[in-house]
Amino acid sequence: MSSNVKRTVHPFLAENSIVGNHMRVLLLSSLFLLALPGFAQIETANQLVLVVAPEWNSTTGTMYLFERTDQGWLQYNVPWKVILGDSGLAWGIGIHTNPPNDRLKIEGDHRSPAGVFKLGEFFGYDSTPPRGIRYPYRQATKAVHCVDDTGSLFYNSFIGENQVVRDSAGKPPWKSSEVMRLDSVDYKYGIVVRQNPRAIPGKGSCIFLHLMRADSSATTGCTAMGEDNMLFLMQWLDPEKHPLFVELPAVTFRNYLLDWNLPLLLKK
Repeated sequence: MSSNVKRTVHPFLAENSIVGNHMRVLLLSSLFLLALPGFAQIETANQLVLVVAPEWNSTTGTMYLFERTDQGWLQYNVPWKVILGDSGLAWGIGIHTNPPNDRLKIEGDHRSPAGVFKLGEFFGYDSTPPRGIRYPYRQATKAVHCVDDTGSLFYNSFIGENQVVRDSAGKPPWKSSEVMRLDSVDYKYGIVVRQNPRAIPGKGSCIFLHLMRADSSATTGCTAMGEDNMLFLMQWLDPEKHPLFVELPAVTFRNYLLDWNLPLLLKK
């Protein structure tokens, strides 16, 4: 811009005006909030799936369901136990901003992702979806893989064996994947957590909400629960209410309670 052009400033925004100073404070406050480690914007969500774990290294947590009302967040369920990764939690990649620390999720760390995430498609062993669900549903068969090979173009995605071209040795274009039809109950019902949605290599893949095993053993990074609770969750979730999944250790939940506009948890 030419130095000869005269700049004009609205009197309300003048350097020493009360309104101008107030607006500058508001702007700086907004920028500060956006720069806060872990700040997440969840104002558009009208359903919230919240998991709180005792510590970062905990292998269990508690799941709460909330719906937004005119009076604020309303708890929708009797909280239930969930099983986490056998190494606890680490910051994943969702719609939040990660704080700079050493608890960042990487491929194969066996940690459930902490943060705020969108939910993806539902899946299960049956060819037809459970009654009453409103999300897209995929049958989990032995021909469907979730690719965890960080060097594959299909990293962190579902892909069918009939959707790819194999090489001359008959191998698919990945070195490692998880077959979605297991011999255990784990994936009888499941929900995709959109952790690392841009599929950044090495930042974690194939994260789901799914069924826990009979021995309640820890997962390799997913969040597991009982079958009745899973079915209730699948039928309750409504994509038109823009649900989000939040998973945090207790101390971090308390630290971000106000900044993220999270619901209060009533003491028992």
